[in-house]
Amino acid sequence: MNRKEINLLNDAMFKALFRSEEARDIIANVISILLGIDKEKLIYAEYNSGELVKNKLFEKGKVCDIIIKIDNDNKIILEMNGSLNNNIFDKNDKYSFTIINEGIRKEGNKYIYPNVVLINFDAFNKFKTDKGILDFRIRDEEGHIETPIYRSIHLILENLVNKEYNKDIKKLAEFLSIKDIDTLRKTYEGDKNYMACIRRVEELSTDPDFVGYYDLEEAHKQDLSDSYETGYDDGMNKGKVEEKIEIAKVMLQDTNDYKLIAKYTGLSIEEIKSL
Repeated sequence: MNRKEINLLNDAMFKALFRSEEARDIIANVISILLGIDKEKLIYAEYNSGELVKNKLFEKGKVCDIIIKIDNDNKIILEMNGSLNNNIFDKNDKYSFTIINEGIRKEGNKYIYPNVVLINFDAFNKFKTDKGILDFRIRDEEGHIETPIYRSIHLILENLVNKEYNKDIKKLAEFLSIKDIDTLRKTYEGDKNYMACIRRVEELSTDPDFVGYYDLEEAHKQDLSDSYETGYDDGMNKGKVEEKIEIAKVMLQDTNDYKLIAKYTGLSIEEIKSL
């Protein structure tokens, strides 16, 4: 990965950056604006890796980009949708409902359900809308909200950059859209929070272990994009990349023999080491 060039829409970069302390103030501020949650609560919330519980050993891994746990009853999922593929929104919804199901508890005769908000950062305009923010909830035909436990918000990055929206939300959308370090530095010079993020991006872009993971995600994203454009089912590409990654992860629980894992998965040793 060239140090001058960077893709902040890459899943690996998005996860690494926005789980970090350097990005905490920025992401907490934007979520506070979107949801009306106290910013301090978001700054001191838990920012987890997003690995969800598997029911079967070889079940495909359910991995959200970021799960923000405010408390047991309130969680936020952040998903970077850097490229469009056939089932991306179904997959994200499944993650959300998995978290809801895992968080259900009983107090006396009453069941308590956690509230989950899914915030999608969309690098495409699937819905062909002029809006920058789409807010989906479970409603009836007259607009009544049935339940508050699930909400899905889409931030259409292109529209946010090109239209007038809240300045802090627009600023983050512009940040995510810039493709090289020099432009990032020039654009955000003097902003201590964004400059801290840029320094973190530079650190990641020179970390050999991270670069391997970044490159694997880029290749995977291209596979999915090609599949969508040519009409192939997304599952075929997942069989080519994601299934190999999941098998490698399972094997790594029992062995560090990278050559053996490479033999059975077709992944490179560098890719396996980055998992």
